[in-house]
Order: sequence, then structure tokens, then C-alpha cells
Amino acid sequence: MTKKPLIILFVTVLLDMIGLGIIIPFVPIIFKLHNFFPTGFSAQHINVVLGFLLAAYPLAQFFGAPLLGRLSDNHGRKKILSLSLFGSFIGYLVFAAGIYYSSLSLLFLSRIIDGFTGGNISVAMASIADLSKDEKAKVRNFGMIGAAFGLGFIIGPAIGGILSDTRISPYFTTITPFLAAAVFALANLALIRFKLPETLTNRAKRDISIKGTFINLKIAFTFKELKTIFIAMFLSNLGWVLFEYFFQVFLYGKYHLTGSGIAYLFVYIGFWIVISQGYVVRKFANKTSARKILKITMLPSAILLMAAIFVGKTELYFVLAVLALFIGFLQPNFSAILSESSEKDSQGEILGIRQSVVSASQFIAPLVGGFLLNVEIMKGYETPLMAGSLLVFFGWIIVLMIKPFEKKISFSGVQR
Repeated sequence: MTKKPLIILFVTVLLDMIGLGIIIPFVPIIFKLHNFFPTGFSAQHINVVLGFLLAAYPLAQFFGAPLLGRLSDNHGRKKILSLSLFGSFIGYLVFAAGIYYSSLSLLFLSRIIDGFTGGNISVAMASIADLSKDEKAKVRNFGMIGAAFGLGFIIGPAIGGILSDTRISPYFTTITPFLAAAVFALANLALIRFKLPETLTNRAKRDISIKGTFINLKIAFTFKELKTIFIAMFLSNLGWVLFEYFFQVFLYGKYHLTGSGIAYLFVYIGFWIVISQGYVVRKFANKTSARKILKITMLPSAILLMAAIFVGKTELYFVLAVLALFIGFLQPNFSAILSESSEKDSQGEILGIRQSVVSASQFIAPLVGGFLLNVEIMKGYETPLMAGSLLVFFGWIIVLMIKPFEKKISFSGVQR
């Protein structure tokens, strides 16, 4: 009964990640590829503006995702997934228009629209939790969705690299990948509307005000049973997002890779993410607990993040392959611990809180990273990656302190 919806959710996340994978090599270096600033605007100021642009999406998601999570608990997953994907469709089109008209305001508007409606992953994960009977099943199924992430980051960057390569066609520009991403979002919307059955059987009545986002963070970092895991997740995600957002800038600065060159390297990284989350993560889910897996894998992740800065171009391929294998354990196991800690009627709530914490780390990271680019420890473009490695290391220290939950948590009696 649950197999077909899980397959549809896998395809949904895959299509969503293909769309994201198409554009992700280009957004962090968009100011290198196109001129949006008046003559005389300093590189230091451009770095700061880049940080704000990269932060616009997760900042909007910070407000929107938990709202969508609670709406999905109230009204079902299907309607909210549809709304989210429609927002992605509009967001990609507006970004393409921003490039065409050299409009910085349209770039920001695009990321805000897509971000505020961008709770599709957390809602999809809530659907998966609806269909999973225990923690091990959740780790396996979240790992399957992780494989969709990996496939998306193989197929998406490959499409983006091809569609931006003027050597293939003079009609291909930086705009073309964003138009393609919009098409994928529209196809995904059709899939959800016509193929996905509703997975939520017991609906709750939750407050849907935006203030809930801040309350979510208060719960995450003050709720006795949860704060340790959320602090560890916040630090590790903050470090990983610094790497994710500024690795493209590093590649452009150190190796002078073009947008298509960066996209093709992301294809390689995506291949290893598929192996990690499609096979290795699911394999280990049957061997030991999510807590033990995080304790084992986070320290090597921090070391490899730092190593990526200093190795040569040839060695970088080896480092990225092993890094993808280790880093793939983070989100499925953090998510599994949180999902298993809560009652069934609170799955959307706990994953919405998770998304608030993730979104907070995702908008703080680029804001800080934009300034870190101006801190020239070496060339400047390495600094955000160094900070990322240290944050994952501190997250690992906190993970060592995580204790098993004594009982499942329900949020119905929590002061909000």
C-alpha cells in the first residue's frame, strides 16, 4: 500500500532536486558571469551583496517552511506540496528575467518567492514519515529520498552545464538553465496533483501564524529533550551550507572554472551522493542507531571539508568522493532521530521545527560567508570553507553528548 506513494515521493524529490541542481552551480557566481553593478562598485561590496542574495531564499524559507509544515498537518500534504512547487515555478522564471534585464531586484524577488513557498522537502519528508512504521524504516526511506537528492545533483548540473555551454549552441546562455528548472517544477506540480494520494490520515489543528517560526527556534533550543540534537544539527548544517554555497566561488577563484565547468564537477559529486544515500546510508540503517552513525561520520566529514581547500585539483576528486560518502549520513540520521522522538500526529510539526533550524543555518551561513570572503587568510575565497569545517567539528562534539529519548514527544501541550 505504501510502496507506490513512496515511489511518487521519490520522483517528486528527484524532479525538485533536478531543478535545484540545474541552477545551483550558477547562483553563487552569478555576479562573476554578469554585471549587475555600476562601475566602481568594489569587489568587497559585491561579496557582501552576494551573501545577501544567497541568504534571501533560506531567509524566506525560514518563515515559510514551518507555516507550510503546520498547514500540511491541518489540510494534508498534497495541497501544500502543490502550492510549494508552483512557487518554485514562478521563482525560476523571475530569476531568468532578472538575468535578462540585469535586474538585481528581480534576482532577490525570485529567491524570496521560491524560498517562502519552498517547504516542499519538509512536507515530502512528513509524507514519508506518514508511510514509515519505525525509526529504521524512516532512516531507510529518508535515505531513499537522499538518493533522489544525489540523482538530482547528477542530472540537474549535467542539464545546467549543457544548457549554459555556448560551445554546444549559441542559443544557450546562463538564462537557459533557469527556464529548464521552471519546466521541471511545472512537471512536478502535475505529478503531485494527478498521481500522489494523500498520505496523512489523522489531521491536527495547529496555529499557522508566522510567529510560529520564532517559537519553533525557541522550542528547538530550549526544549529539554530536543535542544542538544538541534544545536548539533544547527552547527553541522551551518558548516556544510558554508561549503555548499561558497564552494563554487572557491572553484571559480582557485581553478578558474566556468559555470558549465562547475556544473560538470557537481555531476561527479552527485554520483557519490547517490552511492552514499542510495546504498551506504540505507545499509548502515540496519546495522546500528542513527546516533552512533552520526558520532562515527561527522569527524571525518569535518576533516575532509578542510582537506578540500589544500589538495591539488587531481586529489580534490578523491576528497570530494569520500566527503560525499560521509556527509550523506548527516541529514537522514538527524531527521530520523527527530521523527522517531515525536508522536505520529506531530510529524509535520517536528519536521517543520527541523526546517526552521535548517533554514536559520542556511540564511546565517551566506550572510556570514559574504563577509568571510573579504577576510583574506590566504586568497579570501577559502575562508568560508575553513569556517565550515570548524563548525562541523563543533557539531560533532555536541553529537557526542546526545542521549536517547526516554519517551515520544507530543507538541499538543507545549506552550507556544
